[in-house]
Amino acid sequence: MSENLSPPAPLESGKPDAARTEEPPRAGEVGKKPPADPSGTEASRSQGAQPSPGAAPAEAEVPARDERASLRLIRQSMADKAAVEGKVIGWNNGGFHVVIGDLTAFCPRSEMEIGQAESPKRYLDKTFHFRPLKIQKKGRRIVLSRAAHLKAELAKRRAEARKRLVEGAVLEGRVASLTDFGAFVDLGGGIQGLVHVSEMSRQRVADPGEKLAVGQKVMVKVHKVEKKGKRISLSMRALEPDPWQGILKRYPRGSLVRGRVEKATSFGAFIELEPGLTGLLPASAMSIPRETTPARVYPSGKEVSVQIVSIDPKRQRISLAPEGWALEGTRRDYKTYVKDQQRSGPTAEFRALADAFRKLQRPVD
Repeated sequence: MSENLSPPAPLESGKPDAARTEEPPRAGEVGKKPPADPSGTEASRSQGAQPSPGAAPAEAEVPARDERASLRLIRQSMADKAAVEGKVIGWNNGGFHVVIGDLTAFCPRSEMEIGQAESPKRYLDKTFHFRPLKIQKKGRRIVLSRAAHLKAELAKRRAEARKRLVEGAVLEGRVASLTDFGAFVDLGGGIQGLVHVSEMSRQRVADPGEKLAVGQKVMVKVHKVEKKGKRISLSMRALEPDPWQGILKRYPRGSLVRGRVEKATSFGAFIELEPGLTGLLPASAMSIPRETTPARVYPSGKEVSVQIVSIDPKRQRISLAPEGWALEGTRRDYKTYVKDQQRSGPTAEFRALADAFRKLQRPVD
């Protein structure tokens, strides 16, 4: 006579039977058949974990000498504060089952990452480095931490990066984030510096997102290191060629050049001659009606022809005038001309005339 058999009731979170799966496995359980689980699943396959390929049959026993060798390795790693390799073979609500040699250890979920752990499936059947935290009950209970190893490696990279952080050094980094005022660049080891929007390029950058993207590799120059390395200012602009070098030869006074209007204000328009070189075309030189604004005549982006009036390389200022403008000398130009004449002395014509008078005054033999 057949009996009606009903499946066992599922475990509820918070009950003792469910909490029992969060205990670390005991040494020697690898390769052994786990005890019966009321939920109908094996402990080593909790939450859907599958046995690793090539694992020993369930009836096989692990030799005790191999367990002792694995335990010595873990104890030595714990004493040296070093890492050991372990393979994740399963997980439960509390953490991950990890095989190290011939022993099974346990890594709590909070110790799997420096931050929040990802989906357990992302770690299954993969090998990672762990640091032993606890060895209890003569090695029958071993607790690991992957986060401790990650923190130690991060500290090493940070120390190496700080050695390179000197003003004037050129480093490679990766854009970590973008803001309205610039970009934070990761220089390694979690150390970040700021590239202000004014230091991104010699060209005017209105939106950092138009110039850079998160994850992009960039070369930067260390501009300043302040507050013992807690504030780092970087520059991409400093790695571009300086357009002010040899500017007087490229743009002589009175020469006619083409430019693009960057922006217009009430007192004039700023004309970009080339990346990093912007001159001012004053409103007084525009010859426009009094009721008309410079922005109406010179909108942003308009291509215009202008003349070079003056260039001051020290102050990095360029004065411009419209095409066909009559360039007149200023009082300063006149004083400079007088000084040059005083330094050079009499002209060649005057010297020739003086020589002629001296010849006339000589007595005739």
